[in-house]
Amino acid sequence: MKRIAILKGVLLTLNLIAVVVLVMALLASYVPPSDVAVFSIAALVYPMILFANLFFIGCWILLKSKYWLISFLAILFGFNNLRNNFQLSFNPYTIKNDSHIKIISYNVQLFATDERGNDSAEIKNNIVQFLKDEDANIICLQEYHSMDRNVYTPLIELNNKLLKSSYYYESYFNPRFDQLSGLVIFSKYKAVNKGKLKFTGSRTFGIYTDLIIDSDTVRVFNIHLASIRLQSSDIDFVLKPEFKDQESFKNRSASIYAKLTNAFLLREQQINQVIQEIIACPYPIILCGDFNDTPSSYVYSMLSDKLVDNFIRKGYMLSRTYAGNVPYLRIDYIFTTNHFKINKFERVKKNYSDHFPIISTVSHK
Repeated sequence: MKRIAILKGVLLTLNLIAVVVLVMALLASYVPPSDVAVFSIAALVYPMILFANLFFIGCWILLKSKYWLISFLAILFGFNNLRNNFQLSFNPYTIKNDSHIKIISYNVQLFATDERGNDSAEIKNNIVQFLKDEDANIICLQEYHSMDRNVYTPLIELNNKLLKSSYYYESYFNPRFDQLSGLVIFSKYKAVNKGKLKFTGSRTFGIYTDLIIDSDTVRVFNIHLASIRLQSSDIDFVLKPEFKDQESFKNRSASIYAKLTNAFLLREQQINQVIQEIIACPYPIILCGDFNDTPSSYVYSMLSDKLVDNFIRKGYMLSRTYAGNVPYLRIDYIFTTNHFKINKFERVKKNYSDHFPIISTVSHK
């Protein structure tokens, strides 16, 4: 009996820790990182901490203890957050017709550029072939890269390969390779206007173009919010912390915390500008991008208050979009205004980048 009591005590302590972290993750949707950054950090691990709480519920049920209610009530409190992360739509096949608008959003990771700034011809060809096969009406690429300083020559060539009638590209300098990276929108539709989003202290993090679709003007945004810029060694340290030296452990932890916090604060500023653009826009909106933030984040909460996450309507299960070492991250999105009916949404498992492409098919209501 004494061993069981000790086991229950340890289990309860761990359970309470898991509940506290879960509640912190839930609060991230409501509290700006500029007020409390640690909530945003907790939001990054929401799926994992949710699974931990489900594990504790199962343990307490097996032990016939009412303590299962602790985690259950915390999960229930965050039901909207649960819905944002997990969906059970089965995407019934929808016959495509001329009124359907097929959209792809894809972070192509500089086409697997190496340390010398040379992209991988094989990876690039695979990505281009994938885009050709999908034959989408609108393609939004993040981290587009060209080894050619005259970037518009390869852009025109790619646009012709994809059989698109218009494209809009904005670059930002990538100091790592002393070359340009950028955002690009390819479209089958006629473009009549364009613009970009940036402010002092921030690279260009968004572009938009106004397209004529079925005689209506639609504004398409392509967004790439600030990256945390964790190195692979940082991720390894987070997943498998090393305690060899207390001082080095402390310094490494502080460095990672600073990177996380700085990225959260910058994304908060960026999303505020995106929201202002949405409010001022007189047209229906399609917004794609890599947000570098999860559905539990403040950034997502702000945007989902204005637009509809297509995953919520037609997504399935978790559909992680980050293909790197960190598990369960859905950080790429396609949002639309209520002018559109969402017919289909899918995440495509193509391992050409550290992100998976996402595809949505919509139509005018």
